[in-house]
Formats: sequence, structure tokens, C-alpha cells
Amino acid sequence: MRTLNIETKDKVGENVTVSGWVNTRRDHSKIVFFDLRDRTGLLQIVISPELAGSIRVEDVVSITGTIAKRPDKLINPKLATGTVELQAESIQVLSKSAELPFDMGQPDLEVELPTLLDYRGLTLRHPRVAAIFKVQEVVIDSFRKFLQSQDFMEFQSPSIIGSVPEGGAEVFNVDYFGHSAFLSQSPQLYKSLLVSAFDRVFSVNKVFRAEPSVTTRHITEVVSLDAEMGFIENWEETMDMAENTIKFILSEVKNRCQQELDLFGVEVPKVTDKIPRLKLREVQQIIFDRTGRDCRSEKDLAPEDEREICEYTAEKYGSDLVFVTHFLTAKKPFYVVEDPTDPEYAYS
Repeated sequence: MRTLNIETKDKVGENVTVSGWVNTRRDHSKIVFFDLRDRTGLLQIVISPELAGSIRVEDVVSITGTIAKRPDKLINPKLATGTVELQAESIQVLSKSAELPFDMGQPDLEVELPTLLDYRGLTLRHPRVAAIFKVQEVVIDSFRKFLQSQDFMEFQSPSIIGSVPEGGAEVFNVDYFGHSAFLSQSPQLYKSLLVSAFDRVFSVNKVFRAEPSVTTRHITEVVSLDAEMGFIENWEETMDMAENTIKFILSEVKNRCQQELDLFGVEVPKVTDKIPRLKLREVQQIIFDRTGRDCRSEKDLAPEDEREICEYTAEKYGSDLVFVTHFLTAKKPFYVVEDPTDPEYAYS
């Protein structure tokens, strides 16, 4: 029976079989060390040169041996299994690797994008690449967990639709057996429809936008996290729900992905007890006062405006996040409710 690497910490003195990929190989005169990689991390293998033979990095192997404590001076605190090692007694090669096209031992895997994608089956194994997928998994998982705890129901909306829910985005046209259809750029229509039956709903969907660009602000295919709720007393309830969802997601990422964050030298955004809430015109005045750049008559915030107001709220409130409210009612009249004290601006 296979033992996962992480489980070996509790099996000192036991004979076990582990399976995975040879992550690194270090040859000494009378002994060879492998770092064996499986889905739970790395485990050091101590093996004789004869048994190690011609095994090389990325070979897939199954190794049987005894788990032993490492000497105190050889403990590796950076590894979850750093207090133990496996003393190999037999090894089975499950699959031989081809010669690697680049050095997988690079800390940052500095290869061009075409190379990264051409060898995707290999580059996915690099810790920094794998970390991105781990963080994404936790973001989506925690989004689901929190909304389910708030009695939201998940649904899946179609990706091929017959009408366009948002007029502001370009869409991909699809020939649907002789009929005109589109790739969905939002589950908006379905959220609104299901709220009328289920009260609180959310979805995790692929959405598509025909906006060709080389910036991260215009990606043609993204994962969209959407939620909608009914029977609210006021518009601030939706902000409260969004804020609590965001806080839960960030907390989960911090608790479950610290190793992945460390690989990139980043931290989760700082959030105060209450995310600051500023009106659009307040924000634009702050930007004007700080920079002299006059965006006070604009209908929206440009990317440089967003960066500036985030720097301001980080300095003033200690929060990396900010809600900007009261956009022009005319900008999205279908989606928003005007503020009765100033109908030109909306609860948005």
C-alpha cells in the first residue's frame, strides 16, 4: 500500500512504500540522495549508488524502505517531512523521463511563455507554477464555503446563450446549428432569474469577452465568481456580504497557502475591521489633491486612479481594499437605484 510523503512523519521505524517523481538527485561517493515529490510535498530518500542506478530527475518511481529520524544537525525545517528520511531497500521505475529541455531546478523557472506552454505537462510540476493553481483552488473553494454558510445555493449557467446580458462588453459570436448565439460574458440573466425562485444564489463560471489585449485587465476567458441576493433592507447589505466573503477568502488563503505565498514573496492584502467606503467624487477629489491630476468630471476611475486611491486608503486606514460608491446613475440605469438625496448618483 502506498504511503504519502507527508504521512511518513508519523511512521518512524516502519517499512513503507512511497511513490512519486524524482525531484532532485545528489550523488556522493558511497551514497545517493533523492528528493521524492508527490502531491503532499518532498521526502528525502537515502539510497545506495547501485540501487539508484541511472535514475534521473523526473523519473516516476516507487520506493520501499524504512523511515528513520534524521540526525538533529541534518533536520530541514523548510520541509514538512524535514525530520525524517526513507532508507531505500528496493526501487521500481514506473516511467522514465526524457531528457529535460530546461533546468527544472531554477527557483523562478525563467523560460519564455511559448516554452512554458509547449512543455505544460512538465512546467506544471515547478513549485512556483503549481503554487498559482493551489491559491486559485483555495480562492474558489473558500468563496463556495462562505456563501454556502450564508445559505446561498450554487447553480451553473450556460456558456452558450441566445442573448447578451451586458451591452458594454464585446462578445464572441457562435454559429449554433444555423442560429445566432454567443459565448456568455456574464451569468447576470441567470442570477436574476434564479434569485426570484431561490432568494440567494451564486455561481463559479467561465465567462468570455472578445476584448483583445495584452493586459491582465482584458482577458478573453476568466473564472467569474458571482452572487446575488434578494430581500435586502438596503444596498449596504450587499457590500457587507461582499466584504465578509472577501475577508473569509483572504483568511483561507493566508492559512492554507502560506508556503505558496512565500514562494512569490507576497502577503494577502491587508483588511481593516471595516473596508473603507468612499464616494466616486470624494475619491476623485482626493486624487486631485494628492497628484494634481484632474479626473473629477470622469464617469469612472482609470487604472492609475485605482492605484492612487488604494495607496491613499492603505496610508490613511491601513486597508489595501476600498469600496468606491455612488457612480453616475446614467452609467448603469438598469442595475442601480438612484440615491434619493442626489438622484444623479446611484447606490452602486
